[in-house]
Amino acid sequence: MKAKINNYLIIKNLVFIILFFLQIPTNAQGKKIENLSFLQLEHKIDSLVYNNANASPLIQFYIKKSKKENNLKALVYAYRYASQNPSEKYKVKYSDSAILVAKKINDNSILAEAYINKSTLLIAKNQHDVASNYLMLANRIAEKTNDNYLKYQTIYSIAQNYLYLGRLSDAKKEYEKCVNFFSVNLDKSQTYGKNYEMMFMYSLINLIDINSKLNQFSDNEILLKKAFQYIKENKSNFYYAYFISCEGTNAYFLKNYFLAIEKLKKAQTLYQDSWPHYTEIFYIGMSYWQLGNKKEAVKYFEKLDKEYYIGINRNPQYRPAYELLIEYYASKNNTDKQLEYINKLMSLDKSYEKNYKYLFAKIHKEYDTQKLIEEKNNIENSLKIHQYLTLFVIIISIVLISFSTYKYFQIQRRYKERFEQIISQKKTEIEKIPDTIVEEDKTLTPKIAGLSESTITYILEQLEIFEKEQQFLDYKITQKLLSEKLGTNPTYLSKIINVYKEKNFSNYLNDLRLEYVVELLKTEHKYLNRDIKELANIAGFTNAEAFSDNFQRKFEIKPSYFIKMMKENIKTSSL
Repeated sequence: MKAKINNYLIIKNLVFIILFFLQIPTNAQGKKIENLSFLQLEHKIDSLVYNNANASPLIQFYIKKSKKENNLKALVYAYRYASQNPSEKYKVKYSDSAILVAKKINDNSILAEAYINKSTLLIAKNQHDVASNYLMLANRIAEKTNDNYLKYQTIYSIAQNYLYLGRLSDAKKEYEKCVNFFSVNLDKSQTYGKNYEMMFMYSLINLIDINSKLNQFSDNEILLKKAFQYIKENKSNFYYAYFISCEGTNAYFLKNYFLAIEKLKKAQTLYQDSWPHYTEIFYIGMSYWQLGNKKEAVKYFEKLDKEYYIGINRNPQYRPAYELLIEYYASKNNTDKQLEYINKLMSLDKSYEKNYKYLFAKIHKEYDTQKLIEEKNNIENSLKIHQYLTLFVIIISIVLISFSTYKYFQIQRRYKERFEQIISQKKTEIEKIPDTIVEEDKTLTPKIAGLSESTITYILEQLEIFEKEQQFLDYKITQKLLSEKLGTNPTYLSKIINVYKEKNFSNYLNDLRLEYVVELLKTEHKYLNRDIKELANIAGFTNAEAFSDNFQRKFEIKPSYFIKMMKENIKTSSL
C-alpha cells in the first residue's frame, strides 16, 4: 500500500478524509449553514478535500448543532471529524469524547465506529499495539450488529494491521473482501457516517499496490481498468492521480523504468491535495538508478530526504534510498556526505524499530545496524587520520617556513655584513685575507724548482703590469696565452701564481675582474642600472652565470643583492 495513503488517507479515519482550510458559509444550493441537515453538513465537509478548504468552523458548528438538538449519534460523528482534522490540536480528546458519547447510546454500531476511529488515530501516531486493542474491541462489537458497512470497516482495519506486520498475502485477502463489498454497494445512498465510494477507492489502491509488491501484475491490469472506468463514469477525478501513480509503481516492479518515470511524474502534476507524495519521488529515483542514471536518481533521493526525514510517520519502505545515497557518495569518496546519510539511516532505523518493529524486521537491508556502525567508525577513523595528517603537514609546513624564514634573515644579515665590509674596504683591500698566513721570516721569493729568482721576479713584475693595464678584462685571455706573452710556460706561470698569489690561475683571473666590477659599481653609479649579463661582459666573463657564481664565491654575497644595497645606500646618503 502506498505510504501516502497509509500515512495521510487510509491510516486516518476509515470513513472520513483529512480536512483542509477555508470557511464555507453556504452550501451549493445557497442554504445557510444553520439550515443544513447533518447529512448535508457531512457532504459539505467531505467536499472540502477537493477544494483545499478550511473545515474547522464547519466541524465546530456540527458539534454545536448536535449538542443543541441532543443528537448523540450525530455528536459522535462530529467528534470523529474533529479528531481527524489536521489543524485540530486536541485530536485525542475528541476521539475519547466520541467513545464516551457512544457508550451512552444503545447502538453497537456507533460504539464500534468510535473504537475504530480511536484505533486509526493511534495508528497515525505509530502506537500500533494500543491501536490493535481498540481494533479488536471494535471487531467484537461489530460482530453483534447487522451493519455490514461497519463490519467491512473493521476488515479494512485488520488489513491495515497485516500491512504493518508485513503479511502482504493476508492483507491482500482482506482488501479483496473490501473491494468486492464496497463495489457492489456503490449505488447505495450515502448516509452520514458512511462513504462507500471512498472506501472502495482506498481498498482498490491498497490492493493494486500489494499486487505490485507480490509480482501479481495480471490482477492489476483488471483492477486498474476497473478503477479508471469508475472514475470516468462518476467523474471522481480526485482519485485519478492515485491510480496513475499505481500504474507507475506497477511499471517499476515490471522493470519498465521509463514508463514508471513517465507515469509517476504525471501523477505528481495531477494531485489535487497538498500532502507530500513520497512514493512518486522514491520510485522515480529508484527507476533512474536502475537505468544507470545515478546522478539524477540522487537528486530525487535527496529531495525525498529533505521532506521525509523530518516527517512524523516515516514508513521504512523508503529506506533503500538512504542505502543508495551512502553507496553513491562512497563511490565519489565524499566522506562527509557518506557519514551524513549513515547517521541519518541509523537514526531512521531506531524509529523503524520502535514504530514498525514487525515490518522492519522483514525488510531486506544492505546495511544492517552493525554494518552501518562499522562503516561509520571506519569513516570517522579515516577522517581522524586525515585530520592528524593534515595537522602533521601544517606543523611540518610551519617548521619549514620558520626555518626558511630564519635562514632567509640569517642570509640577509650576512649579506648586509659582507656588503658593509666590501664598501668599507679600499681598492687594494678588497681581496679576501688568505687562509694561509705567511710567516714573517718567509723569503719574499721562495725558490721554485726549475726557476731562478730572476725569472720569478720578472714574471711577477709582468703580472703587476698585467693587472695595472687591466688586461684581464679580455674575455679571450687564457693561462696558455698569458704564459706565452710573458715568455714562460703554463706550468711555471701556474706555480708562481699559486705561491705568490695563493690561488689558482682561474680564481686569480676572475678575482681581478670582480674587484674591477665592484670598484666600478662603487665609483660609477650609472653601472648600478646595468643588468648582470652586461656587467659580466664588461668584466670579461663569457656569461652571467659564471659571473654570479664567482661573485658569490669571492664576496659571499649575490651580485643582485650587492647592487640593491648599493642603490639603497645611495638613496639613504642623499636624504
